Amino acid sequence: MVTRRSRAVQAVIFDYGGVIRRDSREAYDAVDAAQGLARGTLWEVFHDIPEYRLSRNGTIDRDTFRAAIRRVLSQRTGEARADSALAAFDAHMAALPPDMRTLLEQLRAAGRVKLGMLSNGPRGYTARLRDQGVTAFFDDAFVTGDVGLQKPDVDVFHFAARRLGVERGACLMIDDQARNIEGAKAAGLHTHFFEADGLAALRAPRRGWRAGLSRATARR
Repeated sequence: MVTRRSRAVQAVIFDYGGVIRRDSREAYDAVDAAQGLARGTLWEVFHDIPEYRLSRNGTIDRDTFRAAIRRVLSQRTGEARADSALAAFDAHMAALPPDMRTLLEQLRAAGRVKLGMLSNGPRGYTARLRDQGVTAFFDDAFVTGDVGLQKPDVDVFHFAARRLGVERGACLMIDDQARNIEGAKAAGLHTHFFEADGLAALRAPRRGWRAGLSRATARR
């Protein structure tokens, strides 16, 4: 569902994990299954450790966060198995889903809106996404740990709008977390809650900004 503001949308800001990259629990569980780990193992060692929040607000960098994940996982599985599971996880998560890649390419080609990426993540992760080619799709892209802010704080949404050079009331935030949607609303942005059928919903013919998006991404 898209909330409406007074200004027409001039910039679309995507979350990374859960929107651009499908990192739902099911994605973690798929790697667990492939590696012979109990369901929920990787999700827990990534999200249920104290370092998770510290990594998101920039208190610790990606390497420190990764070391904490490896330490906790090694305690459960042993070091060799932990390293194998983390390598498999990285490979599973590295590539953009083809349908999302196509959407971003079509939006870039249409040129109707600026594109941004705003994701909670550890310090240093923006550079990793740049190395993977992810940031090339966007006019501006950053991970919160690199700027010392964190969703759902309103300041990070204001910051993202300023970096794009667009009034926040003319920005649309696409996110899969309700708390982040609420934060974006409070900051004055349009919002779209990205659900399981997220791409289909974005492409569906509608009035307003999604009518332009639908035309820009129509199959030829």
